Formats: sequence, C-alpha cells, structure tokens
Amino acid sequence: MNTPLRPHLEAIAVELGPCAQLDAPLALHSMVGIGGQADLLVLAEQCEVVEQAIQLARAAAIPWRAFGGLTNLLLPDTGLRGMVILNHCREVRWEADYRLYAEAGALMIPLARETVQRGWAGLTWAIGLPGTVGGAVVNNAGAFGGDMAGLVDTAEVLGPDGRVQTVAVDWFDFRYRCSRLKGAGHDWVVLNATLQLKPGNLEHLLAKADEYTTRRRNAQPPGRTLGSTFKNPPGDYAGRLIEAAGLKGARIGDIVVSEQHANFFMNAGQGTAADFTALLRQVQEQVAMQFGIRLEPEIEFCT
Repeated sequence: MNTPLRPHLEAIAVELGPCAQLDAPLALHSMVGIGGQADLLVLAEQCEVVEQAIQLARAAAIPWRAFGGLTNLLLPDTGLRGMVILNHCREVRWEADYRLYAEAGALMIPLARETVQRGWAGLTWAIGLPGTVGGAVVNNAGAFGGDMAGLVDTAEVLGPDGRVQTVAVDWFDFRYRCSRLKGAGHDWVVLNATLQLKPGNLEHLLAKADEYTTRRRNAQPPGRTLGSTFKNPPGDYAGRLIEAAGLKGARIGDIVVSEQHANFFMNAGQGTAADFTALLRQVQEQVAMQFGIRLEPEIEFCT
C-alpha cells in the first residue's frame, strides 16, 4: 500500500531483514482465517527483535501492534496500517521450586503437555488451549477451574516509555478473562512470564490431561474459530443461552454458529470480519430480547 509512511516502512523492513515482510496477508496467520494485509509484518523469534521493531516504529512515528497467536482476535478485512509484530519468541526454562519461565510467544498446548509429563501441577487445564503465553496473560485465559491469574508470579513488560519492567501478579489486575492489558493497544507488551507451579502426581496429571482433552474434543468444534465468542454471564453459560434462543446453525455469509457448541462461530469458507461482527450482534440482540441478558464478547476486536 502506498502511503506517506511507505518509505519509512521500507527502510525498517531492510533494517530488520528477513523477519520483516511488506504487504503481508494476515489471514494466513489468523486462527479463524480472517484479516487483510499488514503494511509491514514482523515475525519476531527473539525478544530483541520485538524491542528493536517497536523502537524503530516509534522513532518513525509509525503505528504498530504486537500480537501472539491470533487465536481470539478478529482482524479487520481492510488489514492493519503500519507495523504488525507477531511474537514468536518461545524460549522456556524449567527452574527450581517448580518455577516455569516462558517467553510470550511460547505455545500453551505443548507447554501444558510438558508440565504434565514432568509431573508439575497447575497448568493441566491448558491442555488443548490454543494461543501463546503472552496472550494467555493478557486475557487471563483459563479453563476447568484454572486460570493464569492463579499461576503468574512475575512478568517482564515493555512499557510505553520503551523501558522493560518486571511486574508482580497484582500489577495485572486480573479479572475473569481479563487483565489491565486487555484492550491496551500498543501501550504495553508482555515479553515473558514466570509461572509458579507445584509438584503433582504423574498418574493423576496424565488422567486429568486425558479427561480434559476428551471433554474439549466432545464439546468444542474443530476448524477455523476464535474459540469462545462470548464470556459466560454470572451463573449461566453463553452457549446454553445461544442454543436456547434457537441460534445454533445461524449464518451470515460464511460465518456460522456451530451446531456442536453454540458459543463457537466457525468460518465455513470465505468468511469475513464483517460477517463475523454482524452475526455476533445478531446473537447478542436475540439473547437480550429473549432472556434479558446482554452477552459480552470474549474475543477481541482489532481496528
């Protein structure tokens, strides 16, 4: 895309080297397969690259965003202007006293599996949970009674002033599927987190892992989805309300409410962000009209 920022983006792409790509299609990296082009996409495998890319963007007054696995984020059909950084930094360290250090780009599923194999308890709930450690921290991801708020000890975050800070768990102000960083845009970036786990019984952990895997497989549809579309309202379940409203199978364009689990919206073909948003609003309105409950999205929207 030709914009006044184009020469700066081209210069940054040259400076960052092969990890930077101009006019890159974001849909290829999105779990749901939706999203236009990024003016400049940076696939960062070292934290130094994340920090360098942000520093370059700030110096050139270029808008930028940093993301993890794009598993619960709806990207716009028009793409994103400026720089998009996908954090693929995945170093993991198994430390003394059951402390687990993981960079923000570390994938949750293999990390959870490894904790089980090592007999470390606390992260088994994340078996089968897509996404990265950074995204899990920002969203306070959780399942089966566990969440990140119960595990995070400390984390390193890159602040709006360009400094890296070490913060404790209370700094995040964790709430249900939320933290102070959710929706904070490019003001803060999680670089890594240290989780406090505990010793567990290997046989028990393996059994729980199998149980959770089976429950996910039976309840949650495979395919292109952003996971749970709505948060569960107090004392109820979003999926139950959507199903009770007669909305399983509802469709706008190629975005469909799953027949297997009504809180999952599926991209059945060439679905767009516009289709997804329209279906989400339709479901919200119908549930509110029938039950007086306004469902709150669990997914994030990027504009």
